[in-house]
Amino acid sequence: MSGSILNRARAMMRRRQFAEAITLLENHQETFEASFDFYLLLGTACLYVGDIGNANKYYSKARTLKVNDVTLLTGQAALFLLHGDTDRAIQYYLDIQTENPTNKIAGEALEFIKTKGNYDTIIKWADSGKLEQFYPPLGVNPARIFQILFSVAAGVVLAFVLLHFANGGSFDKKGRYDFTGLELTIEENMNAHSGGKGAHYNLSDTEIKTAYNKAVQFIQDYRDNAAHVEINRILNSNASDSIKQKTKNELLPTLQDPTFDSLTDNYSYAQVSADPLLYQGCWVSWKGRITNASESQDSFICDLLVGYENLDRVDGIVRVNFAKKPSPPIDSDRAVTILAKIGMEGKRLALTGRAVYQEVRKN
Repeated sequence: MSGSILNRARAMMRRRQFAEAITLLENHQETFEASFDFYLLLGTACLYVGDIGNANKYYSKARTLKVNDVTLLTGQAALFLLHGDTDRAIQYYLDIQTENPTNKIAGEALEFIKTKGNYDTIIKWADSGKLEQFYPPLGVNPARIFQILFSVAAGVVLAFVLLHFANGGSFDKKGRYDFTGLELTIEENMNAHSGGKGAHYNLSDTEIKTAYNKAVQFIQDYRDNAAHVEINRILNSNASDSIKQKTKNELLPTLQDPTFDSLTDNYSYAQVSADPLLYQGCWVSWKGRITNASESQDSFICDLLVGYENLDRVDGIVRVNFAKKPSPPIDSDRAVTILAKIGMEGKRLALTGRAVYQEVRKN
């Protein structure tokens, strides 16, 4: 019976059903009072859901039962890394290599600490989920097998469609679709500004073609934010319907959501507030402090005092909506950096939050 429960929990964790695994294990805690595997599994599940306190508690109980287990050392090293305690993390990774000299996670984690292990990078990696590569491995997710097979089939179909309908494009070496061959037709060039009057941006033929070509080049250069600005410029201009349709259908869908690390062309509050329509849907990373915070079961809403991180000035105040509560919670007493998408609430500038970064406090 006890072995069956642990196997069920392992299967749940392989499927990344961490909450279900935690509930199952905690409901049978009395049965496994002296079980190393039980506490190791429970600590690892808590680690993956971001419950650092309980992860540490269960790992500590596991350590009273077995000291030199590689999986346990990996989990505890990850906890030290999350706290920014790189000295302790390094010691644990060295202990892992003593037990298993070829351990891949320990080697890669030590290299990460050596080359990128500052507080800023650690928190950004933790926020984006990249630090999970240093967590105890879970094995292959069975649900991913079907997804991979489906993705391969869908990728073949998508490649066929793009190769036949994107005017001779191809894929670049990094895997992004190559739109350098995508150009306006002769007819579109001749009637570039036939979109009628009353547009927000009244552009000449040359300005429309320049904006389009810039958007294409920015996509090729992985500067999606800059490309989005040029796309917005076209879509809200007097450009012809055919150019707008081409921009909306062929360029806009290629843009990808960034992380803190991958965000390029970050725009200031002054730039965005001066012309919000030009930056709709773009991403920003703004520093400041939060106020007027409120939360429900899932969402979190606050006002960001942009530029107030050092308590010396406020560039502006903008509403930020998180569909999912940030983890760890935002500390209103400390400076914060928020990664968010630009939008509007009525006539007011607003942000849809995606990620939060606050410096780790040293003890």
